[in-house]
Amino acid sequence: MLEQERQNIDRIDREIVRLFEERTRTVEQVAQVKLTNNLPVLDASREQLVIEKVQSYLTDPTLSEEIATLYTEIMRLSREHQTAWLAKHNQSLKPS
Repeated sequence: MLEQERQNIDRIDREIVRLFEERTRTVEQVAQVKLTNNLPVLDASREQLVIEKVQSYLTDPTLSEEIATLYTEIMRLSREHQTAWLAKHNQSLKPS
């Protein structure tokens, strides 16, 4: 009864995972730039701009709050990943 819909969700989930991994690799590149330039992980004004931008991509504006919530969480995870990446790479740069 729901098999086709569930298969479609599985296909979409695979794509989301692929894109999440790609986004995370890019987050690491951003972390490298921040490390090189001694920039903080959090840029609150940038995060607000990202939320506004992704909301503008919606074809269904009734999903505006949901996409804001989703991206707030994605960016929280990205900050955590950057922080861990920076900690790891700061250690590797320190002389023994």
